[in-house]
Amino acid sequence: METVSSRQTGNSITHNLTLEARQKAALSGVKEVIAFDDGQVILQTDAGEITLTGQGMHVTRLMLTEGELTVEGSIDGIFYTDKKEKKRRLRNSL
Repeated sequence: METVSSRQTGNSITHNLTLEARQKAALSGVKEVIAFDDGQVILQTDAGEITLTGQGMHVTRLMLTEGELTVEGSIDGIFYTDKKEKKRRLRNSL
């Protein structure tokens, strides 16, 4: 299980991402679901924009009032876009 955390000061919610066996991702600090299909999920979080890529992906839990989202499927990539619009890959391969 991989876990990524991002703490921010002020009024921001803490962002967390937990990946279980590349089959389930649980995120907190989610502000908006921008787009999703079975190949990708694009989210706006307190840490910036996150894109999850893979196959057969589907949202199994969404609670925007609490900032929580769970995605299941074969997850093969996690990308963050920071406020300067530069993409950086979280891991070269999961």
